[in-house]
Amino acid sequence: MTDVPMPGLERLLALCEKYSVQAMLRKPWGGAPTAGALLLSRPLDPMLATFYSRLGGLRLDLDLYVNACDEQVNGILRANEEVQPYWPEPFRSLLLFGGKEASAYRYATVPSLADARGFQPVVEVDPYEDFYALPIASNVDRFFDTYARYLELIYQTPELSEERGAWPVFPWEVPELIAADRELMGMLVEGRFDFLMFQEGVEAQRVNEEIREWIAQLRAAST
Repeated sequence: MTDVPMPGLERLLALCEKYSVQAMLRKPWGGAPTAGALLLSRPLDPMLATFYSRLGGLRLDLDLYVNACDEQVNGILRANEEVQPYWPEPFRSLLLFGGKEASAYRYATVPSLADARGFQPVVEVDPYEDFYALPIASNVDRFFDTYARYLELIYQTPELSEERGAWPVFPWEVPELIAADRELMGMLVEGRFDFLMFQEGVEAQRVNEEIREWIAQLRAAST
């Protein structure tokens, strides 16, 4: 599977052009890893492989970036090597591919939850005081599509587009966008992400409750 359709990525890039969002694109590299290639024993998602066959990396003038993988730097490998010695399981088994600028928040695929085609869901990892991950897309291209809809929400709402400090926090404050991914919601209801979201111990109770409230918002939005 070397060339998977990526309408979500195309939508995101088109909206960046429409709304004059600066998008720094890197040239693709013939040596980029292919679908199923192992990065620190984790298989590369086919959609990520397609992304890297088209682009050597992506950085938006917002807070989103996808790690570079071109002739100059294998950023996706480096990003995973940097956290491998420090992150506990099950987070060490995720495959990082991007994140939010100027923060430790990371976007990653979940190889253990790959479907029959090898497509892996996407989570946002919070490695701060209470380690957890929020499910945000059923696959990589759906992640790009959801982020494109986030841009639409911002730039089609005058009071948001004019004041960056007023932007809703992605993904916490846009449950309606996350809930539109029906496949993701099915996995969420089945509890397939529980091992990444909920942690044990008294210290984690506050975060666990916040996550439960967020899931309730997703379910409400999905109906």
